[in-house]
Amino acid sequence: MLLRRWTVFLFVFVVAVALFAGPAPSPRADGTVTRYVATTGSDTGDCSSSLSPCRTIQYAVNQSASGDRILVAQGTYTYDAAVDPCPFLLTRAVVCFVDKRLTILGGYATGDWSEADPDGNPTIIDGQDTYRGVAVIGYNTTTAHLEMEGFTVQNGLAQGPTYLSPYDPSGVGGGMLVQHAAVTLRDMVFKNNRAIGQDTSSGYGGQADGAAIRIEESPVGTSSLLQRILFDGNRSYGGTGPDRGGIAFGALFIYKSTVTVEDSIFRNNLAQAGDSTGSGLSGGLNADALGGGIAVEQGVITLRRLTVTGNQVIGGDASTYGGGAYGGGIFIEDFGENATTVTISDSYVADNTAIAGDAEYGGNSAGGGICSANSDVTIERTSVISNTSIGGGSTAGEAGPGAGGGLYIFADRQGSFHATLENVIVAGNFADQGSGTTSLGNGGGGGIVIHGMDADIAHATIAQNRLGSELILGQGLLVQPWPSPSDPSLPAAVTLSYSVVADHTEGGSLATAVVIQQGSTVTFNQGIFSGNLKDTNADNSPVPAGTVNGLSTMSSASSVGFVAPDEPDYNYHLRLNSGAKDRATGSVVSDDVDGQSRPYGQGSDFGADEYHPFPLAVVPGDGTLRLYWDAGIDVLAGGVDHYDVLVSCAAGASPPDQGNCGQPIDAGSQTAFTLTGLTNFEPYTVEVRAYDPLDERIATSEVQTASPTTIFVYLPLILR
Repeated sequence: MLLRRWTVFLFVFVVAVALFAGPAPSPRADGTVTRYVATTGSDTGDCSSSLSPCRTIQYAVNQSASGDRILVAQGTYTYDAAVDPCPFLLTRAVVCFVDKRLTILGGYATGDWSEADPDGNPTIIDGQDTYRGVAVIGYNTTTAHLEMEGFTVQNGLAQGPTYLSPYDPSGVGGGMLVQHAAVTLRDMVFKNNRAIGQDTSSGYGGQADGAAIRIEESPVGTSSLLQRILFDGNRSYGGTGPDRGGIAFGALFIYKSTVTVEDSIFRNNLAQAGDSTGSGLSGGLNADALGGGIAVEQGVITLRRLTVTGNQVIGGDASTYGGGAYGGGIFIEDFGENATTVTISDSYVADNTAIAGDAEYGGNSAGGGICSANSDVTIERTSVISNTSIGGGSTAGEAGPGAGGGLYIFADRQGSFHATLENVIVAGNFADQGSGTTSLGNGGGGGIVIHGMDADIAHATIAQNRLGSELILGQGLLVQPWPSPSDPSLPAAVTLSYSVVADHTEGGSLATAVVIQQGSTVTFNQGIFSGNLKDTNADNSPVPAGTVNGLSTMSSASSVGFVAPDEPDYNYHLRLNSGAKDRATGSVVSDDVDGQSRPYGQGSDFGADEYHPFPLAVVPGDGTLRLYWDAGIDVLAGGVDHYDVLVSCAAGASPPDQGNCGQPIDAGSQTAFTLTGLTNFEPYTVEVRAYDPLDERIATSEVQTASPTTIFVYLPLILR
């Protein structure tokens, strides 16, 4: 498969602005001032009295100097032209400031400024489908910064053009625009915001990006932090143009900045490139859609504990060349001289979709879950589940290729790019070419594509990924040089260690789980194949193989023994009797996909999961032991039909009323159970066993020993 080379070009704007200064209130001892805002207030004075709050956030911002803090009471805040200090933005913002460092905190009750409660006191910035939510601009300083907490930013709109001089048809930053500045955002919601590129009468349509937030060229040495943010239903739409539609990036767009995002949710966001009646090609670019949830164009990015689900990218339609679709959930790219480094950890990327545009030649689709281009990327302790990559349909010619249903990681230029995947589950993903004239090699890599670069993959579970009915290249993993096996300008080399490749059964009759194309290399370092139609193309079928090393270190099994791998559970934790247990000789990886320690038992396990007994807590009472095992049993989701409790009794100790010592006691499907009729002060050893609907044991709990007692210690009640 040959993907056409593409890059993305963004404008950098220099904007002359007028700075507004408000009156100078009396500062506190540290030199800062706290100001107050409530919908019941009045835009008079300097807002520094909690008894006389101002009415609009913007008025308080205008009164503020760098370092000030603004407390905002519950209510909905909308645009007010009378206090707008940013006329240079064609799409005005409800809140805008230039060259300041401010803290703006929401969630206060009117008249009670002691403690914020954003859930109880919802504080909303509403763009009313007309205005941008927030704009933070650095112009004359390198220290412009916003710290913001406890707000919902909704219904924001960034409608192109952004500027008239210089003219730019883009619509950027519908919920928040951060330009040459940095932000710290916590406990916020961005929902139903839009960025819309301008429709044009010549050339290409306007770009759309950052429907929720655009962070652009933060000053060197600064960084942004986003914690506990919900991005929900934000949409970017590229404009139409006679040559091609406008490019679109998703909810969070990061350009040349250092950003950390933690404990956040990206769901149901959309990036849709513009359509065109023209060829679909202009300025060397197609109408591509990139990164429905998160899109990165150069930077140092850390993504921790994210949930990225239900996001979409849709390429633009055209007469000749359909637009591409890259990274339904997350898109990462470096197109300049500065290296882009991205780390994704402890995250869940699922049910995202990339669909390329229709044309005579359908567009390319790559990375239903994650797409990375020309970047250093590390993905660890992360699940990439049930994502989809579909090439564009063809109206009269070649269908567009669809590749990397879960992950597509590639380089199309020289550089020291590398990918590290450790403790990843890549399962249930799907890749297919578009409709029209199709071919066996027109796409592939239902789970993972490594294209034109090196990668180390360790303790991966690659399972049940699928290809369209006519595709054959790598249901689980496709390794290929850039641009193609016939022109291997950039070889690909993958080391696959201690991994599971299992249950790949869908695609053409020649479909193969792992395909290593000529001009590329795969080195296997222990692992297990199970349940695949065909494991590899090392025998040069269905296509000639590149270099294959270490294949003899791989073992085979009829079943790996997953807890509940099928839809809707997609649970790829190992069962008690899994053949992948204790077999990863020499592994130095110290944890698994859940962060549990390796090894447990005689050695580390193959794949992303390390089997551990599930936790069991025992609380003694008078003649009783109360058992709880609800904590930590997510690893058994979808697999358990019932539990048995096994009790070992000391000599002379009474058996429990519920059954005999040493005999299983049926606890049903509940995750708590009380044993009664026990002998106080005698030790009892307890274990819980989990069984599937076929009455096969799939897991056991920790073993605990405890004694019933009549002696309890009560802490004194201290009244203050």
